[in-house]
Amino acid sequence: MLKSPEIQGLRALSVVLVLLYHVDWLSGGFIGVDVFYVISGYLITKIIITDSNFTFKSFYSKRAKRLLPAAYLVLLFTAIAFWFTAPILSRSQFAKDLLASTWYMSNYNFAFWQNDYQNLGSNPSPLIHYWSLAVEEQFYLLWPLLLMVFKGFRKGLTLLVTLVSFTLSLVALEIFPIWSFYSLPTRAFELGIGAIFAIMMISFSSRMLSYLGILLIFGASFWFDSSTAFPGFPALIPTLASVLIVANTCKNPLLANRIAQSLGDWSYSIYLWHWPLLTIPAIALGRNLEIIEKIALLILTVILAFLTYKFVENPIRTRHFPPKKVLTGVLLSGGLLTLIAVALFQSGKSINESAAVNEMRKQPIIYADGCQLDKRETFPDPRCVYGERSAKRAVVLIGDSHAAQWFPAINKWASQRELKLIVMTKSSCPASLLPLKDRGSFKTSICNNFRNNAFKEINSIKPVLVIAGSAENHKMIPKSAYNQFPNLTYPDAKLLVLKDTPWPNQDIPTCLMQNPDGLQCMTKAPIGVEYPGRDTFDPIPYLCKSGYCPAKVGFNEKIVAYRDHSHISVALALDLFDELSAKLDEVMAR
Repeated sequence: MLKSPEIQGLRALSVVLVLLYHVDWLSGGFIGVDVFYVISGYLITKIIITDSNFTFKSFYSKRAKRLLPAAYLVLLFTAIAFWFTAPILSRSQFAKDLLASTWYMSNYNFAFWQNDYQNLGSNPSPLIHYWSLAVEEQFYLLWPLLLMVFKGFRKGLTLLVTLVSFTLSLVALEIFPIWSFYSLPTRAFELGIGAIFAIMMISFSSRMLSYLGILLIFGASFWFDSSTAFPGFPALIPTLASVLIVANTCKNPLLANRIAQSLGDWSYSIYLWHWPLLTIPAIALGRNLEIIEKIALLILTVILAFLTYKFVENPIRTRHFPPKKVLTGVLLSGGLLTLIAVALFQSGKSINESAAVNEMRKQPIIYADGCQLDKRETFPDPRCVYGERSAKRAVVLIGDSHAAQWFPAINKWASQRELKLIVMTKSSCPASLLPLKDRGSFKTSICNNFRNNAFKEINSIKPVLVIAGSAENHKMIPKSAYNQFPNLTYPDAKLLVLKDTPWPNQDIPTCLMQNPDGLQCMTKAPIGVEYPGRDTFDPIPYLCKSGYCPAKVGFNEKIVAYRDHSHISVALALDLFDELSAKLDEVMAR
């Protein structure tokens, strides 16, 4: 009764959307997860309310048999592959991800570490897809308890939980967008939508509505992208579209065909295998995968999923094991993975905490001081004053983290010249008026508000010099846009634009640990942005030779040039002090 061909086909559609999203071929394919949630909420609720002999022991035992063997198998293989292929510097963080995934707390783990799922960046965790499994497991743990405790009020309870969760999602999107994306309280409404149709026993028979559901899901997967504020209102499209299929008794040949049924059967294992298979090779190769490589890995994903379903998932799911034996198996398997996580953490910890790595990773002091503002703040902090604090003349450093990376050298220069240095830097918020776009937790409106407030403050301060910096790595933006800045109304204020540094697009300290000679860590010299009519400081001639930018510079190549995948190190900023100071003095002398 619960395993309908249409629901199996919907599972297949969902996992295909996720696969296409993770190979960067479908901008909104992440909604496949939301479709899974509706299916889970509907089926689990149906199981609970229709089982006259329901017991918690039997329910949780069946869930564990169904979900944990394949999940733990993939975790084990991923951990082993990571141990032998990934840089040792990355082991400590992976160990935390492995531990959280083992005990189904990875959604909060990734929220805590600010892993923006809609902007994963260049080095995503091979286990980040386990966040959605954690949300489901947490739901499975709590939902049966609520339905049994409030047995006489199930309909009202389901409506209340769904509405409260949706309201929380809307509120959290404005305040804590990443936590809204990952948390059970803000995701429960998607499972709740499926539960409502199960608890209310709503069903209908309409092929037109079934086709409409497919059309809406496809439409959302093409329409949504990293700028879509999610979950919130946009999540209603794929979730409500899903119930048009889940609660529909009409046959749908698009979903009930043999290929869709097979992919539906294997969908759970496909979801488990696909992301490690796409990320581990990229980590080992130190580059993004080519199209042909992605296709080959997707084929391998389906093969491994079939084998996992046939030899692990299905046999264990259908075999009878006493609940006590199931619990013992869970604890032993989880314990083994925990030991592996501890070993990984310890093997990477000593390297990560070494003096050499700490020196490479060091950030400008404005980060520790709270003066490099995060994505939610809209006003410069008036306490962020450096240089000669008592001086009457002031200079201002404004821009994003690619402006902030120059702070050590600028602060030293300001101190020597007896100038007050006021810092107004904010992550992902360039000084130039670039046409930005919402991306996951980054909101253009917040950046624009900060920039407007900062320039108002600058005009009231009346500095003698404004030093502006912006990351010049935004795609599809005319280069002329970088030369647009808010107006400075103080006529004596001069403006110096810091042209951007190269973007290695790989973590340089990690690369150097694997390749001490640095030959594999070189970066191709970028084509710089020009600022006609502006005073500029261009670091590229000092950092790049013959079209390439080494990872180690200076006398005997002792200075590591970058502290991560895109920011120069504190040591390099100070090493270029003389060159930057000369330019600053030249501008000030005019």
